[in-house]
Amino acid sequence: MNVLVVAPHPDDETLGCGGTLCRHAAGGDRVVVVFLTSGELGLKHLPRERAWAIREREASAAARVLGVAAVEFLRQPDWGVGGHGAAAARGLRPVLERERPRLVYVPHRKEWHPDHRAALPVLRAALRGGALGAPEVRAYEVWTPMARHDHVEDITAVMPRKLRALRAHRSQLGEFDYARAVRGLNQFRGELAARCRYAEVFAAVSIQTVP
Repeated sequence: MNVLVVAPHPDDETLGCGGTLCRHAAGGDRVVVVFLTSGELGLKHLPRERAWAIREREASAAARVLGVAAVEFLRQPDWGVGGHGAAAARGLRPVLERERPRLVYVPHRKEWHPDHRAALPVLRAALRGGALGAPEVRAYEVWTPMARHDHVEDITAVMPRKLRALRAHRSQLGEFDYARAVRGLNQFRGELAARCRYAEVFAAVSIQTVP
């Protein structure tokens, strides 16, 4: 099965669904991640092209840990995806055409970060017309826990790999202790949603009904 992840920034893929991606890869699925931006504002003290190079290199290293087959960088403006949705959709559509994913992961639309909220409309625009079919879409959480979920993945066995992939995004670990945050969230989900040690949760999304 082909699986596609829409990630607004490098590290969102690891934080939100890194353990699940490990499980997909281990099961023989082809996993591809499309980064809408290259997260230049995460290194705002550097020129944009230098920031791109660092964050894209880190994302590629994390992808290897997770078992991701390929990554794509659309380089839309960090913090500005909502204002460049048409361009992002044009960049995403060829990847959808090539990969023909049966399953797509995307941040849920009530995330705090505006780029995260913009990802679902971008996906919907890229799929518009129906020629690409209707893949199953699951929303994931990054900065803002979801109020509801309907799918749970036990990631206990692969949590060390998820944390190793997160450490590959080393330029982003100085300001926030993302390892502590994601360990806490996944422990919370594991205890209450799956009665296991670590879990990730997802919500089914209907592309046709999302505004």
